[in-house]
Amino acid sequence: MIACCRFDAEVLQPTFAEYPDLSLELEGLHAGESTPFRLVFWARGVPAADLDASLADDPTVEDVRRLATTAEAPLYRTIHPGDLPAVSIYNAAIEHDALLLAAISDGEGWDVRFRIPDRDALSALCERCRDLGVRVDVTSIHDRDEATCYGFGLTPSQREIVTLAWNRGYFSVPRETTLASLANELDISQQAASERLRRGLWVLVSNTVCERDADGTADRQ
Repeated sequence: MIACCRFDAEVLQPTFAEYPDLSLELEGLHAGESTPFRLVFWARGVPAADLDASLADDPTVEDVRRLATTAEAPLYRTIHPGDLPAVSIYNAAIEHDALLLAAISDGEGWDVRFRIPDRDALSALCERCRDLGVRVDVTSIHDRDEATCYGFGLTPSQREIVTLAWNRGYFSVPRETTLASLANELDISQQAASERLRRGLWVLVSNTVCERDADGTADRQ
């Protein structure tokens, strides 16, 4: 079963408060008895030089390192105090065999997509979060196992073009690039780019904003 939830975790909130345009996409997360709570994420919307200083001063961060800087976004590794509720949430997720698939945050909580065995395990995880004083909202549940997809239901090619369109300003008003330009960068036809982007947006919306029924059809009411 695939579940999407929003967690009101306090991790990196001081940095988000300083930069309202900041958005993060989780690349990796790990915590254990001998390993501190560690996040690896891509950061967008803030110059890396500014973000370096803010993360270093963030009281929820014990250590930070910029691992890479690409044309699209810098990649960071942060280590956090072991007594944060987020650590207990992560441990509870492991106890209930929840596998993290993707997580993003714009400062208004963390939107997390994970695979979990069943609804009983999901209910137990949510109850544990409430015991820790962390609000969690289940935004969607999909009983259908879409094994070929990852992230928020996107295939690798769909994720590639949606990300490229975002980074090149295709969704900006006014637009900063064209569909033909996106197709040229991906070395595909404009028609193929149009179909791939349209399918990707449909999957993204159906897996985040709109509910899906068990047969995979979207509720359009």
